[in-house]
Amino acid sequence: MKKLALVLAALLALSCVPALAVDWNETGLPIVNEPYSFSIMVDDGGLEEDKIMIPIIEAETGIDVDWQIAPYAVQTEKLGIALSSGDYCDVIAGWILGDQHLIDMGMGDQTFLPLEELFEKYSPEIMEVLDKPGVRASMTLPDGHIYSIPYVVNEPEVFYIPYINQEWLDRLGLETPTTPEELKEVLIAFRDQDANGNGDPSDEIPFSGDPNNMDLAKLAGWWGVNAAAQKTQFPYYSLVDGELVFGANTEAYKTMILYFADLYKEGLIDPEIFTQDVSMWSSKGKQDLYGVDISYGPGDAHDDFPEGTEEYEKYVKNAMWPLPVLKGVENPVYQRTTNGVTLFRTQAVITDKADEEKAAIIVRWFDYLFTPDVSWQTSSGPFDICITKLSEGVYQETDQSEWTDEQKEKYSWGNRFVTSMPRYYHNDASVATPMVCLPFGKDAPDPDLQNEMKMELYGPYLDTRFPEVWGTSEEDTTRSTEIRADLENYIKTKTAQWIAGQADCEAEWDAYCAQLETYGLSELTEINLRALGMAD
Repeated sequence: MKKLALVLAALLALSCVPALAVDWNETGLPIVNEPYSFSIMVDDGGLEEDKIMIPIIEAETGIDVDWQIAPYAVQTEKLGIALSSGDYCDVIAGWILGDQHLIDMGMGDQTFLPLEELFEKYSPEIMEVLDKPGVRASMTLPDGHIYSIPYVVNEPEVFYIPYINQEWLDRLGLETPTTPEELKEVLIAFRDQDANGNGDPSDEIPFSGDPNNMDLAKLAGWWGVNAAAQKTQFPYYSLVDGELVFGANTEAYKTMILYFADLYKEGLIDPEIFTQDVSMWSSKGKQDLYGVDISYGPGDAHDDFPEGTEEYEKYVKNAMWPLPVLKGVENPVYQRTTNGVTLFRTQAVITDKADEEKAAIIVRWFDYLFTPDVSWQTSSGPFDICITKLSEGVYQETDQSEWTDEQKEKYSWGNRFVTSMPRYYHNDASVATPMVCLPFGKDAPDPDLQNEMKMELYGPYLDTRFPEVWGTSEEDTTRSTEIRADLENYIKTKTAQWIAGQADCEAEWDAYCAQLETYGLSELTEINLRALGMAD
C-alpha cells in the first residue's frame, strides 16, 4: 500500500508540472530550436511569396511567421473589425496603426503590451535606436510605457520642396527667381515660350507637385509663417520666437492662397493639381512638362528611367534643381522636416494574444530585423545578389548593369521585404561604427550634391522642429485627434477651393476663421501648449 501511495503521489506531482516551455535562445541565432510561429497582420501591396527576404529571415531565426498581408485600405477595415471582435493577431504592424490605437488599446485597455522591459532584456539593437536624441521620449506614453516598435530612418533635414527645371531656365535665358513676383514671371515664360523645346508652346505645365506629399501650405513661409500641413503632430503650427503660432488663419496664409489662386487663374498651375494621382503626375513628368515641381527629390516624377540612360542623366540628375526659399518678406521661413532622423513611432505592436514567453520571442525577432546586416538586406536586397558585405556595417551594391527586367522586378524595393515593417538604417560613413552602402565599384559614397545645394539654400531659413510628444492625458490626446481631423479636412478643402477659383477667399476669409474656432482651434492650441510644456 505504501508503494502504491508513493506511485500515486508521483503521478499526481507529474500531472501538476506545467507544459514544457518553448526551446528558444535569449541571444544569438536561431531564436528558436524547434518549429515555432506567431502571426502578423500588416499592410503591403505585394504578396508574401514575392518577398525575397522572408525565407532568408525564417531560415536564420527558425521562426515561420504567419503573415497576414493585404493592401492598406483592406487592412484598415479589417483591423477595426478584428479589434472589435477580439479576433486579432499576435502582432499588428504597418501604416494601419496610429497614435489613437496606442492610446486606446495600449495605455487604455492593455490590448497592446508594454514593451520597454522586454527591450531592455532582449533588444540591444532597438535600445540603441531608443537612445537616439528624442526617440525614447517620443515613444513613451504618458503612463510611462512604450507600446510600439518604431520605424527609424536617417534623413535630410528638409525634403518635399519645389524643384525648378534648370534646363528650361537655360533654354529661355532666365535667371532663377528669388521672389514670388519673379517666380510668376518665370512661370509665364514657361507657359508661353515652348520651354521644353518640343515645338508645342501649349503643353508646358509651369507648376505642379507630387499629390501624395505636395503641401502648398508650407509655402506660406515665403511670407513669413510656416503653416505646413504635413507635420507629424502639429499640422499648421510653428514655433516663432518661442511662441506657438497657428499659421492657417494668418495674413501670410491668406497671401499664399491669393498668390496661388492668381497663378491658377493665369493657367500657370497644373489644372489637375488637386485631383491627380501619383501615376498621372509621374506620367506628365516623364514627358518633360514640368517647370516647377514639388517632390521629395528632383527625379521623383522620372524615377523609373534606368540609370545610365540619357533620360536618367537629364531628368533624374540634371534637369531639376532646388528652387530657393522665395522672399515674399525680408525673413521667410521653411519647414524643418527632421532633425536628421525620421521617426514613425507606431509601426508595430504586440497584442495580448501573446503570452509572456511569446512576447519575448517576438521582441527578439524584431530586434533581429534592426541588426545592420538585416536592415540593409530588407532595404537594399539580399547578400551576394543585391549587396555585398565588405566589413561590419559597410556594404556595397553588386554589379546590376546586366540584369534583365525580370531580375530588376524580382529584387525591386517592394519585393525585398514587407515595406511597412519596422526597421532602422542609415547611410553614414563618418560615424564611429559606420553603416553605409557604397555604389558598385566605388570606395566612398557618391556626394549628395542635390542635398548639399538644398541645405545651402534652405538651411538659413529652417524653422524649429517640434518635438514628438504625447498628450498630457488620454482625454487631451483623444480630443486633439478629433479637433485635428475636423480642422485639417476643412482647411484643405477651403484652400483647394480658393486656389482653384471655386470660391472667393477674400469674401469668405472672416467666416473661415470663425469656423476654425467653432471646430475647436483655441482648445487645440491649449492642448498643444500643455503637451509641449508651454502652458501657463
